[in-house]
Amino acid sequence: MPRRNTRQRRLLAELVASRHRAFTAEELWSDAHASAPVSLATVYRTLALLESDQRVRRLDRGRFIACEPGHHHHLVCVSCGSVEETDLCAAPPVTEVRRRHGFVVQRHDADLYGVCERCA
Repeated sequence: MPRRNTRQRRLLAELVASRHRAFTAEELWSDAHASAPVSLATVYRTLALLESDQRVRRLDRGRFIACEPGHHHHLVCVSCGSVEETDLCAAPPVTEVRRRHGFVVQRHDADLYGVCERCA
């Protein structure tokens, strides 16, 4: 079934893409609701679609972050809430995992939580 690209979904996608910090669905709803009538259910459905497209990643405590598709991880500051993408990865090579465990890796998630340079 094709996805409908409604005015509300476009607005939400634009708001998500413009954010450079972690946000909650309620914060996104509040910002969107100031411009157009958008239900919280629409916000959650849109976030789920953006997550399946790898344009949003779910973090801890019900927060989300806009991101680019492809392999990367996030550095999440527990003090100020800033989030930075990094391509550094400590996961073992998938060929080594398969050789040692017979396990076929499809994907992995790892976000690092700590204190950013400004807050340190």
